Amino acid sequence: MEKPWVEKYRPKTLDEIVGHEEIVKRLKKYVEKKSMPHLLFSGPPGVGKTTAALCLARDLFGENWRDNFLELNASVAKDTPILVKIDGVIKRTTFEELDKLYFNNGNIEKLFDGEYVETKNLEVLTVENNKVVWKPVKYLIRHKVDKILEVRFEGGKIKLTGNHSVMVFNENGELTTKHAKDLKVGDYIISFVSTLEGKRNELELNSKIVNTKRTVKIEKLEMDELTSYVLGLYTAEGALGFKNNTSGQIIFTFGYPKEKYLLNTVKSWAKNVNMPYYINLTSSGFNRNRYSAIQIRLLTTKLAREFSRYFYKNGRKIARNKRIPEFIYESQITSRLAYLKGLADGDGCGSWGEVVRISSVSEDLLVDIVWLSRISGIESSIFKDEVRLIWNGSMKYKKSDLLPAKMFIKFFEKISDRIKINWRYILRHQLYENKNRVSKNKVMTILNNIEVDKLTEDERKIYENLRNIASSDLHVVRIKEIKLLDYNDYVYDISVPNNEMFFAGETPILLHNSDERGIDVIRTKVKDFARTKPIGDAPFKIIFLDESDALTSDAQNALRRTMEKYSDVCRFILSCNYPSKIIPPIQSRCAIFRFSPLKKEDVVKKLKEIAEKEGLTLTPEGIEAIIYVSEGDMRKAINVLQTAASVSKEINDEVVYKVSSRARPEEIKKMIELALEGKFIEARELLYKLMIDWGMSGEDVILQIFREIPSLNIDERKKVELVEALGECDYRIVEGANERIQLCALLAKMCNMSKE
Repeated sequence: MEKPWVEKYRPKTLDEIVGHEEIVKRLKKYVEKKSMPHLLFSGPPGVGKTTAALCLARDLFGENWRDNFLELNASVAKDTPILVKIDGVIKRTTFEELDKLYFNNGNIEKLFDGEYVETKNLEVLTVENNKVVWKPVKYLIRHKVDKILEVRFEGGKIKLTGNHSVMVFNENGELTTKHAKDLKVGDYIISFVSTLEGKRNELELNSKIVNTKRTVKIEKLEMDELTSYVLGLYTAEGALGFKNNTSGQIIFTFGYPKEKYLLNTVKSWAKNVNMPYYINLTSSGFNRNRYSAIQIRLLTTKLAREFSRYFYKNGRKIARNKRIPEFIYESQITSRLAYLKGLADGDGCGSWGEVVRISSVSEDLLVDIVWLSRISGIESSIFKDEVRLIWNGSMKYKKSDLLPAKMFIKFFEKISDRIKINWRYILRHQLYENKNRVSKNKVMTILNNIEVDKLTEDERKIYENLRNIASSDLHVVRIKEIKLLDYNDYVYDISVPNNEMFFAGETPILLHNSDERGIDVIRTKVKDFARTKPIGDAPFKIIFLDESDALTSDAQNALRRTMEKYSDVCRFILSCNYPSKIIPPIQSRCAIFRFSPLKKEDVVKKLKEIAEKEGLTLTPEGIEAIIYVSEGDMRKAINVLQTAASVSKEINDEVVYKVSSRARPEEIKKMIELALEGKFIEARELLYKLMIDWGMSGEDVILQIFREIPSLNIDERKKVELVEALGECDYRIVEGANERIQLCALLAKMCNMSKE
């Protein structure tokens, strides 16, 4: 995949930076002397603060710059699936749903560009000593971004910001981080297949089942294999029927006579729990004149209502809303497998124990199946409208048996004289046919034939590490495609104390907590990095804290102490938009660099350079439009150019305003003037046109009105009144008021000004 243009055309050295001559000159002195103090970069977004830090690191450290440079900040998309425990109850959810649960009810702490909330009852799956385990979460964090990456890999996808880190294996078999923006097609990221124990063996109910002879009260269902199998069948083939919202039925429909054995299974279960039922033949498919299906109807209103709550999303009882009930995740492993078997027999094809394909119109259900099977010891992958389950021996190899070959080959090459078997023959495909992955069985065979007593201490550590990985639940999947997407919404991250890793995605991928802004991060991750000595001949390492004005006061105080303690081996570069939000003790320890918005000629020069390399025609009107939209923000200017290039090879003002959801300045000005002339209806019609045709949000409209106020030909006092009214409108919209009503009210105030 081609990198986003912001990264593709980002300067690599200080000499390539434009628009900040004095700053570059000062930074070059640090490179020349191999010495520098802590630095504080301040200025608006997109003016080169991060770029300057990266270029400084490259010029200082050369090829070892990545090992000596730590950058913090990022997050994942709101619809990213994740398996969590809330108050001890397992739930497959998304970050958007966690947002509703915690940010609506929690004690929210504000950040400059976002916020976070403490979570005392939340746990996630992570890795500890190469084992998949549950760990508590300290914070849930969110902020807004414009762009996001969609990373598609074998068996699933995940959406995250370019700065978010995923976990990968390094050459010594250690877990390490890699930014999503640095990933490329063919890279390997980490997933898992494990067998997590479950404790639930019964489901408490409060259902009365009534037939003509007696009333039977069921207080609980034993979660044995038969019950779990029937629940899996219901997920695949079941439906609910209610008459006048009082009489309920649980309905199973099977093919007749081919699937009559499934009906007999449900009938046996109904008898075991004393549940009344009746059976009838019915038609199905295109031929409604032939009995091709058979139904069993369980007569139980209250249990049907509980099924409505357990098996469906948002309460709508349709197949597209089907979900796996939360209690299934907590049940014992034999029950989980029986449930999956019922699902497969109902809506699947293939052979259980080999390869099975389970189809569904419910996207949530497909993701549920992936996660449930992964914690139940079965490899699973998600595709369009189906999930595939794969067992040992069912194919030539399973992806869950594969690890990167490079780290094993490197070690075996080094200790080749202490391996008692012909390891090169075993790994001949990896050595001579460019096979980049190897099965765990193959490497374990070699590891078992190493003369461990002849290894050095360092070699033995690598040996133990590789052996632990080969016997772990972890494996790697290959990246197939990476896309840059428009987003403009919240992204999320979670903080796992003393671990900072968690699994998320359609198929679980091991991610790193990259949006680390709280006090716990300063006390753990930053300290861990600062403790280690720099690699190469570098005299110190660099920690780059982006958006450091978003750090809490406690976190900044912890950072101050860390800066003092590790100043002999580490330098900090803090980047912020508002230096006033940085506590004075930190400011006094830093050399301050103030980045101003880039000059028009600097932005134009860069845009023309990119347009020429990408084969674009950039018109003068198009350039002016990008300058207007970006307001000196080079990052935004390049993003707008790339987005416009996806629409047209000729970049003019019409294309720019359309893709950036901005109106022409003259249209905004015309709307204001109409309102100030008392022409409310005409101004309102133009407002609606801007919001509908140009896709502008209320905040976008307010910002553009604010930019046009100075150029209005009205009395200065009215300009002041207009800004005051604009501020009130902005506040109401931010607080959640209807933006269209508030903007119409703003136009009405402008009309009243015309009468004064």
